Amino acid sequence: MFFYFNRKQNSVFRSEKDKNKNMQKEILIQRSKGAVPRAAVKTDFPCCLIERDETLEIEFIKDENSSTNQTTADPSLLSKSKPETLVTFLVKKDGGQKVQCLLKSNALRSRVQYVCVYAFKGENVKTALKRDGRFNNVIFQKHCALSEFGSEMHELSNPVDDLDGKAFQVVVLSDQNQPDSQDDLTFKQDGNTTSMDPSTKQYTLKKREKLKNKSEVQKFFREEYGKSVENFLEVKKVKQLMKLSDSVCQIRKGGTREGTGFLLFNRFILTNAHVIGIFTDLTKVNAEQFTAVFGYEDLDSKDSKCIPVKQLTDYFYGKDDKGRHLDYALLELDVDKMAECPNLFDSYSPNAPIKKGQICIVGHPGEGVKKMDPCFIIERENRLEAAHKHASEHQHLIHVINEKCVEEKWDFSAYENQFTYDSCFFHGSSGSPVFDVDCNLIGIHTGGYKYKTKGDKTWSVMEYGFSMQPILDNIIAVARIKGLLDIIRNVSQTAEQQNLIDTEMKDAEEPEES
Repeated sequence: MFFYFNRKQNSVFRSEKDKNKNMQKEILIQRSKGAVPRAAVKTDFPCCLIERDETLEIEFIKDENSSTNQTTADPSLLSKSKPETLVTFLVKKDGGQKVQCLLKSNALRSRVQYVCVYAFKGENVKTALKRDGRFNNVIFQKHCALSEFGSEMHELSNPVDDLDGKAFQVVVLSDQNQPDSQDDLTFKQDGNTTSMDPSTKQYTLKKREKLKNKSEVQKFFREEYGKSVENFLEVKKVKQLMKLSDSVCQIRKGGTREGTGFLLFNRFILTNAHVIGIFTDLTKVNAEQFTAVFGYEDLDSKDSKCIPVKQLTDYFYGKDDKGRHLDYALLELDVDKMAECPNLFDSYSPNAPIKKGQICIVGHPGEGVKKMDPCFIIERENRLEAAHKHASEHQHLIHVINEKCVEEKWDFSAYENQFTYDSCFFHGSSGSPVFDVDCNLIGIHTGGYKYKTKGDKTWSVMEYGFSMQPILDNIIAVARIKGLLDIIRNVSQTAEQQNLIDTEMKDAEEPEES
């Protein structure tokens, strides 16, 4: 059974749809206009794309061999959409050789020649086809493209912007299975939240020093962060973080502020390799050009202490032999000892979990004064969802996000030693220490999945850091090769390791027999 429907007959359609005999059937909707009339659209097809005098042919069809469940776009996205933000294109039901059976529904295949797909400008073809839900997975598993019937080819990674109003056939470019990528991170949402302006999330250590009692601390945190810093409200932890933050410094090269670092032990500071310009193992850096500035907590601060870097002791940028990404540089300061600053290595706990929970980052974001940002770890299984959420909240920037995603091949779960979070720390904060809710040093803040808009404003889908243990393991390994036993002793973790180091040092001190 089928009937014709225009936009004024909504109640008639609803009445027919709700009849028992139609409850378990698929709804076939065909347009009367477009490049190819009678192309089938989905039930979530945006009404703003239907012309006022257009008639839709609606039929309830039964398909024993396919599920009636279809994916739909988030209603909140469609309700905000305007015709100028959308495109439509047609896909022929039969593909080329090796991919002829495109549609999941047998009933749909027997009744239409083309299906009409809508998409949001800026997203790629693959995202639109996956959301549509009517296509078999074979087109995503093989290397496929949309062909304008012998003329131009459009790969599934291409933006949809140039497809508007055109008809295509799916063809196979290669039988090689395609990896499951994250290039379709856009236009998925879980809940309706609003991004917080980064400026509202940051605060200086100087301001916190004026808090005198617990009630003032609680009030301040609630106003600035609400529930996100609940576990950092205890005055004991606030004082502990304040003390630990004394060991955080700004890394400068001449008059340029490059990033953040922190005192790991004695006179050695740790930062990211990329902060001092190292991006490959072949990079040559003059470490003596750099200075570590401690106590930079106020623009007019006279208490800042500038200490020159003596030498680059160790660094690593890239994958180690276990496939973990490392990005660190160990710098020796030109000073005997930093007695007034705590060694943050003493706060490191190898057993502290870094998969979930609250964290606090201390650093110099935006090349400015020292700041602190309490935030939550985004668990590995929730990272893609968090990316979808960010994209849905920044629809006007989707095209920029997708371009950056493809250009840099974003992979939110590439490294097992990486942990992610939503922070306001951007440029200048690389190399900042990351503490857990118990003020244990757990990692080093390294970067974010960033993109820029006109005017060079920087946004980030999420930020990430790397855990300490792989870094320490590599530092010890290099120190053993170079015979830097003092460093090995300072970075040792267990009594067993310490005994081994003591033996090595004793052996090193004994003269060789002639």
